[in-house]
Amino acid sequence: MLDRLIHALVESPNEAADDVLLEALQIGTQAEQQVALGALIARKTSRGLGGVIGQYDDLPEPVQTRVLGELRAFHQALRESGRSDNATKRACAIKLIAQGRQGKLAYVLSENLQSGDDAHSQAAAKALVALARWVSFETQRLQSGRTDDLEMGFTGSVMPVDSDSAERASLLDVEADVPSPVYAQLIEVRSEIESAVTRAIDAHRGRHGPELLRAALLLCDWPGSRTLQILLATRHGGQNLMTRRLQQPPESEHVEAFLLAASHAQLRSHFGVVFSHIAEAPVLDALLRKTHWLKDHQLQLCMHQVQRGAWFAEGELAHDLQRHDAGGIGRIAEWIGVSGLHDVQQDERLVQCLQHAGDDPRAKLALFRIAARRRRGSSVGLMRALLDDSDERMVRMAAREIVRRRPPDFENMLMRLMATATESVRRVIGRALGQAGFDHFWQRFDRLERSTRKQAGRAMLKLLPDAVQRVQRKLATGPVEQRVKAMQIAQELSLSDALRTTLMSLAAHPNPRVRSKAISVLGESPMASGDVLLQRILTDTDARVRANAIEVIEARGAKEFIPVLMQRARGGANRERANAIKALHRMKVGVASPQLIGMLKDERADHRISGLWALKQIGFWTLLREVANMARGDDSMKVRRYALALIKTVSESVAAGKIAKAG
Repeated sequence: MLDRLIHALVESPNEAADDVLLEALQIGTQAEQQVALGALIARKTSRGLGGVIGQYDDLPEPVQTRVLGELRAFHQALRESGRSDNATKRACAIKLIAQGRQGKLAYVLSENLQSGDDAHSQAAAKALVALARWVSFETQRLQSGRTDDLEMGFTGSVMPVDSDSAERASLLDVEADVPSPVYAQLIEVRSEIESAVTRAIDAHRGRHGPELLRAALLLCDWPGSRTLQILLATRHGGQNLMTRRLQQPPESEHVEAFLLAASHAQLRSHFGVVFSHIAEAPVLDALLRKTHWLKDHQLQLCMHQVQRGAWFAEGELAHDLQRHDAGGIGRIAEWIGVSGLHDVQQDERLVQCLQHAGDDPRAKLALFRIAARRRRGSSVGLMRALLDDSDERMVRMAAREIVRRRPPDFENMLMRLMATATESVRRVIGRALGQAGFDHFWQRFDRLERSTRKQAGRAMLKLLPDAVQRVQRKLATGPVEQRVKAMQIAQELSLSDALRTTLMSLAAHPNPRVRSKAISVLGESPMASGDVLLQRILTDTDARVRANAIEVIEARGAKEFIPVLMQRARGGANRERANAIKALHRMKVGVASPQLIGMLKDERADHRISGLWALKQIGFWTLLREVANMARGDDSMKVRRYALALIKTVSESVAAGKIAKAG
């Protein structure tokens, strides 16, 4: 009976059902409260869930635990309750947002900071601090490799950071397969919490300055933090507040912000003064665990190095590296990264650390991160050294970073790897340099000698894995001149087989120049179809296409086309006719000589010129007397000049032959 009653209340559309269940939640036993809470969650109404939020402080601990466990169902109700006129409901909503890690609702806390009620605004400020503390602690726990189920309460404190966490970088550098569901939650809500704190400290630094400053410093634990950008912003209300605090000795939970302010906001000049005032052992321990400034407990020497902003000599660095294992290299490198040395000098010392690191991946990754966080235009000496590393992953990361920074001569720097690098590294370099390398070859193609450009083209095909696809894109799109040029490249680099499908489509292009070139390139492919060529000869309307097809037939020695060639030798366009005569001669068909004589006596001047060209190609020097007659008395000046040039060429070749024979 009770189950049916609960089911009826869950399914009821009447708001009175919410009131009945809320009353049962308020006055019932613990077991009855669990049943009522389950029914209210199942109804999913803002009225019912908002009532649960209003009663949260009065509920027993097991019921509160269940509410926290199923807080995602209360998302809409928390948003409405956080804006409610009921002071108790609003206070409970603010508390639940903090305890339930509801970073997506950080904007509700920002709205409560603007409330005229001091209690609500103070609670919202504390809630933002609690969210920031949770984010900071869980980030440290993930990056240090601790995956136990430690949790922090609403008023909990940050746990001490062990020495392994000194080498952590940004939250985004944590591997995505960390065996903890907290990682996905941090990725989802961290940016919104950072944005809320950044806006809040800008607008409410007067009323809630200490709390919001604490939250901002907690979140300032990686180079991409939005609260770190406050120090770099042109105008921000919290900039002076953060700068003054970071120029003072830090608390143990703010050491990350203290170090990032030095490396990214140029506040290192105040470190010497700050160090001399650090007296609390936990703060000193937390700070020096993350740096190498203690240098084996020699604090005075450490202070001297910091105030000068310089690292000791290379010999001393080598001696110091010998006394530390690979795990300590990250701390030494961190000191180098914020020591104030010129980036070229830093790279010299980081390369020295890399040589000492051996095959330790954590040490090499720490060195890479230190060099990668510099601004563009800095030295890439360490990245260049990592290109020769034995670890494929490190080589790939270094290549990507060099591509991103684009230092001078970076193409040659990466191109030398193409012959020896692994496939994954070559893909990275090919994607980066492929377009630039191909465009360089494309632009210079027309200006190079044929032998030189063929050699350059082969080198391009070897270095760029996607070069054939780039040529294919040039064939498929663009103006006529671009397509003809792409076909010329395909012809000279013997790519006709790889691009056969695209060339076949171009053989039907509306422009006759494109069709003509496509037929010529296709003819060099052993996979070319004779039927396709025959169809072009018989049906194409452009004489150049038919003439090129005849040249292809001649090159292939396709004797099945002899009847068509004989027909074209008797009539047709001048170039088509001359090519047919030349092809018949190469195929040793006896009709070539009469057809050539007929062409030389044709009444059309352009046909006579083409006949002379065919005579020169074939070498029928028995017709030289006819050529001499044409040079003396032909009606066309062009024919006479062409005939005279042909006679001169023959005479020079005969004279050269006699001289060679006499010699």
